Amino acid sequence: MWPILTILAVAAALFVWIRERRRLHRMESELALQRQLFDEVKARQYQEHAQSQAQQQALFNSMIEGVLLLDHDGRVQMVNQSLELLFGLDKDIRGQTIMEAFRLHELSTLVSRLLKEGTVLGSELELPGLESRCFQVNATAVLDRSGVQRGSILVFHDLTRIKQLENTRQEFVANVSHELRTPLSLIKGFVETLIDGAKDDPAVATRFLQTIDKHADRLTFLIEDLLTISRLESGQIVLNLQPTVLRAVAERVIDDLQARAGERRVRLENSVPDNLCAKADAD
Repeated sequence: MWPILTILAVAAALFVWIRERRRLHRMESELALQRQLFDEVKARQYQEHAQSQAQQQALFNSMIEGVLLLDHDGRVQMVNQSLELLFGLDKDIRGQTIMEAFRLHELSTLVSRLLKEGTVLGSELELPGLESRCFQVNATAVLDRSGVQRGSILVFHDLTRIKQLENTRQEFVANVSHELRTPLSLIKGFVETLIDGAKDDPAVATRFLQTIDKHADRLTFLIEDLLTISRLESGQIVLNLQPTVLRAVAERVIDDLQARAGERRVRLENSVPDNLCAKADAD
């Protein structure tokens, strides 16, 4: 009887062992599958995060405006390529303060104001140097969901070209306004001379009238220049830039001033080389 009971006990134990072994194996397989799925999900999330970061960085660097990101202490977190070009940055400035990174008191003052007020709009910043640069800076605080300031973002618009064009326009208008006085003074002088009796001498009167006519043309050209500037600013005209012989331009100027120079016994000479040219609009 005992041998049979022993055999049955061994068989039962073996059955239980096999069943538990299978259950353990199944659990291990399920755990392995879960680990595999977890790793795949984690890898996919990492890949998607990396791809998202790459896309954001590409978008960040593709912006024409310079962009500067600061942390809540005002230290540099990130800059885009446009800002690096605008300020000539050739090294990593992440983690540095504004003064350490840019050495500009005006920018440091602007950031201090930003950290206090939360927003700075339309502030102009000049960058000293051999070629002075001018920027318009718009900045705002970056807040988390609870409204706590976690950092700041500053956007730099390069106004240098606009400022240069504005200065050029002002200088041009000032020069043209000054040049208007010369033909007006000459015309008035010749008219007064004709009224005083020069009109009675046909040869002198003819010469004076020809000079008046020439300076009237000069006035017309100057007024056309002013109108051209107005049309250029409104985008209604495009300059026709072509190779222009500068000696011929100087010759026209000398012709305009010849009568006045003769009155003052001044001799005008055109010393511009024949082959000197410039790309300009001859009109």
